[in-house]
Amino acid sequence: MKQVVFENDPFMSIFKSYILNHNILFLQGPLGPFFKKFARYASDQGHRTYKINFNGGDKYYAWADQQVDYIDTSEMWHAYLSEFIKARHIDMVMVYGDCRFYHSVARKVARELGVNFWAMEEGYLRAGFVTFEKNGCNANSPLFNNFKNLKSVKEQEIKSSLNVGATFSRRFWFATCYYIILHLSKNIFPHYLHHRPWTTIQEAMYWVKGFVQHGISKLTDPKRYKAFIKQYDQQFFLLPLQVEVDFQLREHSPFNSVEQVISEVLRSFSLYALPQQALLIKHHPQNRGFVNYGKLISKLVDELNLGDRVLYGHDFNLPDVYHHARGVVTVNSTVGMSALLHNLPTIVLGKAIYDITDITYPRTLAYFWQDDFSMDRILFSKFRTYLCHNSQQSGDFYKQSEGLIENLLAHCLNQKEDVTVFEYKHVELLIESEVTV
Repeated sequence: MKQVVFENDPFMSIFKSYILNHNILFLQGPLGPFFKKFARYASDQGHRTYKINFNGGDKYYAWADQQVDYIDTSEMWHAYLSEFIKARHIDMVMVYGDCRFYHSVARKVARELGVNFWAMEEGYLRAGFVTFEKNGCNANSPLFNNFKNLKSVKEQEIKSSLNVGATFSRRFWFATCYYIILHLSKNIFPHYLHHRPWTTIQEAMYWVKGFVQHGISKLTDPKRYKAFIKQYDQQFFLLPLQVEVDFQLREHSPFNSVEQVISEVLRSFSLYALPQQALLIKHHPQNRGFVNYGKLISKLVDELNLGDRVLYGHDFNLPDVYHHARGVVTVNSTVGMSALLHNLPTIVLGKAIYDITDITYPRTLAYFWQDDFSMDRILFSKFRTYLCHNSQQSGDFYKQSEGLIENLLAHCLNQKEDVTVFEYKHVELLIESEVTV
């Protein structure tokens, strides 16, 4: 098996291997230097750190006591990682996003070898929070389908200690550097399997296009939205679109694409919504430059004779939308959590950690448009409290991350095996033509 190894300090490497209890392996992290800072901090605390790089972008933002460039095929990854963990006595694996190919395999290997696998993602309770869980996030979370005695939880105010602010420009810069270097070094990593389908050049072009689109939408969308609200206040539903390559859509829902989601929802809306009701479709901000669903939506609106009852755009202020909307339809977006926080009836079409009986809408989409549904707000408050204490950390991957890193490492070292059970429900898609409302 091929590998290229880089040692930062051979003497310190030998010293740490004898005195420490924890050997931590970092795989791919958030875009930018977050894992670099995390590894440095863990090493400064006396732990032995390792980093496996899969492409030049990974390597550019990497640091560890020992770095390894993995340049073999995806088929060899399982066997390679298993031997790597055994040889170096790894007892913690850190990843960002547990559904990426290399991370999904790592999750399986860690389980086989009894090694702690820690996954992080953007926070369930955005903004100002990140998700950090053992064994996986979202539908892979140990909390998923696994809440018990939720009604006995004492409610607490959930508020991040960090005021994050805008991070788009910083993410844009991190992504630009990452993909340029990935492209320039692709011959060094010939077998790298990326979790997104576009080439490096395409990624760069789409990010620039998205940056321009953001500026245009900020000028045009507010006026269109204002007219829409004036006509359909309290009578429209929000459909927040997800990134087309979102693993939550691909792995944890019955849909194959965002186009399928749009088609299913619009057809259901045309059949079962009241004539005075409308639908607001919001494009995902991180998918601006990559795809535009305007033509598809216009075609379906014409085909289904929906007239001006559907508005599609990029830059609608969500807090204001929640104030005027009647309800929210989502596959499993974290927007659903925000909608529930604003007491909006919400239906989940995929698998989501917040899709719990008495919190989200329990019937199928065909009934949702006209039903009056009120969630159990006290139960939801208890759920948020429990979720925050068992999966969330206050902080941000891209700004002011030092305190977050300290808390994440402390959490790993003081983990508790405390997984409990609560009744979950899952919405199964029902063929709309067979439903009578």
